Amino acid sequence: MASVTRSSAVSSSPTNGPVLAIEHLDIGLRKVGGETRRIVVDANFSIAPGEMLALVGESGSGKTMIARAILRLLPPGVAVQGGAIRYAGEDLAHLDAARLRALRGGAIGMVFQEPMVSLNPALRIGVQMTEALRLHRGLRYDAARKHCLDLLERVRIADPVACLDAYPHQFSGGMRQRIMLASTLAMQPRLLIADEPTTALDAIVQKEVMDIMAELTREMGTAVLLVSHDLGMVARYAQQVVVLCRGETMEAGETQRVIADPQHEYTRKLLASLPARGEREPVVPSGAPLVEIRDLDIDFGKPSSSLAFWRKREMFRAVRGANLDLHAGETLAVVGESGSGKTTIGRALVRLVRESGGSIRFEGRDITACTKRDLDAYRLKSQMVFQDPYSSLDPRMRLIDIVTEGLRRVSGLSKQERRARAIAMLAEVGLPDDFAERFPHELSGGQRQRVCIARAIVAGPRFLVADEAVSALDVTVQKQVLALLENLQKKFGFAYLFITHDLGVVEQIADRVAVIYRGRILEIGPRDAIFADARHPYTLRLLQATPRIRRIEGGAGYRLEQHESRAQPPPAGHVYFNHGSITTQPPSAGEPEMLAVGPNHHVACAASVAERIEKSP
Repeated sequence: MASVTRSSAVSSSPTNGPVLAIEHLDIGLRKVGGETRRIVVDANFSIAPGEMLALVGESGSGKTMIARAILRLLPPGVAVQGGAIRYAGEDLAHLDAARLRALRGGAIGMVFQEPMVSLNPALRIGVQMTEALRLHRGLRYDAARKHCLDLLERVRIADPVACLDAYPHQFSGGMRQRIMLASTLAMQPRLLIADEPTTALDAIVQKEVMDIMAELTREMGTAVLLVSHDLGMVARYAQQVVVLCRGETMEAGETQRVIADPQHEYTRKLLASLPARGEREPVVPSGAPLVEIRDLDIDFGKPSSSLAFWRKREMFRAVRGANLDLHAGETLAVVGESGSGKTTIGRALVRLVRESGGSIRFEGRDITACTKRDLDAYRLKSQMVFQDPYSSLDPRMRLIDIVTEGLRRVSGLSKQERRARAIAMLAEVGLPDDFAERFPHELSGGQRQRVCIARAIVAGPRFLVADEAVSALDVTVQKQVLALLENLQKKFGFAYLFITHDLGVVEQIADRVAVIYRGRILEIGPRDAIFADARHPYTLRLLQATPRIRRIEGGAGYRLEQHESRAQPPPAGHVYFNHGSITTQPPSAGEPEMLAVGPNHHVACAASVAERIEKSP
C-alpha cells in the first residue's frame, strides 16, 4: 500500500488515550414555540485505537444523532445541549470551522448508510476518491490515484483502473459500499463512523464488506463507531456495545458479556425479537399447485451508449429456466444476493415484468397468454407488498383512501361498503379507526408497512408476493410484522412468495426455500432440509455468512453461533452446477438439471467430465 503521511495538524493525540470519548452528551430538538425535547440523554462511552464499538437500538433511539453530532452534521433544529465530544482530547463541539474542516474526512471518516446518496452521480469515482487526498494530504494527482488503486485492490474491486474511470451508477450496492469504504479509508482516519453500512446488502456481500472494514481498521489502528440494528453483525464484529432506547443508555459493556448475560429488560426484548426457527405445521398439498412457473426466462435490454437506432439492443438474461410451484396456504421463500433475479421473478408473477420464455400458470391457466379481462381478474387474486413502504404509498392520500384503492376493480360494492371494508382491514393489521384519516408521513416505518399489507389483502387475493417486506425494519417491529403476516395467512389462507436476503426471517416464516444465484435456481427444498442439510456450495456460503444469535438452553442469555453444515458430495456422475464464481472450480459445461437429494429437496447439478466423455459420440 502506498504510504500516506498524516498531517501533524490532525494527529496530535496521545497514543495511550481513547480516540473518541463521549461524556454526558445531551442532544435536543427545538420544537415549535421554543420548547426543546431531549433526544439523547447523558450518553457516555469511549473507543480505543483499533477497537470497534457499536450503538444499537430501534429507530429513533438516537444512534445516528450521536454519530452525526461527532462531525457536527446534525439536521436543522437539532443541537448539542450539553456534555463533551472529545477526539484525541479536543472537544469537537467547540472547535472553530477551520479546525473542524481539517478533521472531517482526514482524521475522522464516515461511511453513510446509502452509498449512492453519498457518492456524486455526476463525477467519476477517481475524481471523488482523490479529492480528499489532494485537499488534506497535499498529494499530486498521480500519487493520489496510485494510493486509491491500492485501496480498491484491498477492498477486492476486480478492475481498479476501470473503477476509477467509471460512475457510481455502474456498480451494484455492494460495490458502491466497498468504493465508499475505500474512499474513506484512503485517508487512514484515526476514527471511522459507520452508519448502518450494510443494511441493504445481502449476507455474503455484508460479510465481505465488514471483513474488509475490520481487517483494514485493525491494521491501521483505527477506532470504529458502528451504528446498526443488526445484532448478529454486532456480535460478530464489535468488541463493545451500547444499547440505546429513546435516547437513553439502557446497557453498555463488552459485546459478548451483554449478549450472554443481558441485564436490562430492553436488551432482553431486543434479543428475544430476533427471528428464530419455530415449529410450523407442514402444508399438505391438495391437488394441483396454485402457481406453477415452468422454464421461465426474463431478459432486459442493456443500456447502450450508441445513438445508432438501427443497432440491435444487447440483451441481459436476468432469470434462466426457473421452475417453481406454490401451493395454497404455503410460504415459499426465495433467497439470494442482490441482482440474482429474486425480485424479477416476483414482479413477473404480478405481471409487472414480461417474460421472454416459459410459462406462468395460476389455477391451471397460463396467465402469460390471457386476455386483458382475464388479466384484470387475475390481478385481483395476486398482490405485491413492496420493499419500501414509503415510496409505494401516495403521500397525498389518506390511509382510508389508500386501502380503498385496492377495491377499485371489485364490482358490486358501494362507496360505503368499500370504506367499511377498508376500515375493517386497517383494524385487522393493527391500525384502529383513528388512523384512517392520517397521511403516510404521520406513521412509523412498521405502521406504513402494515398499510401496504392491508391494501394488498383487502380484495381477498389468493397469493401475495412480499418483496423484502421487513428488511428495513428494526428487530422489534420486524417481529410484529412477521407475526402479523403469519396470522393473516392462517386466517385468510393465501400463499406467500417471500423474497428476502435475511436468512433469519426465512428460518422463521418459510415452509420451503428456493436459493437463486445469477438467475438460476440452485437449490430448493423444505426449510428444515435447507438449513440442516444444505447441498449446493452457494447455499452453504449464504448460511455461513449469516451470523446467528441463539438462546442458551436452560438460561436467559444468548450466544453467537456459526453454521456448521459440511459440504456433501453431489449425486454420482455429477458435479454441482457452477457459474464460475461460486467456487474455485471452472464453470460447469451444459445446462443444469435439478436432481433429488432428499424428500422434495432438489439441487442443480451438471454431468461430470467423465460422464460427458462417456456419453459423447
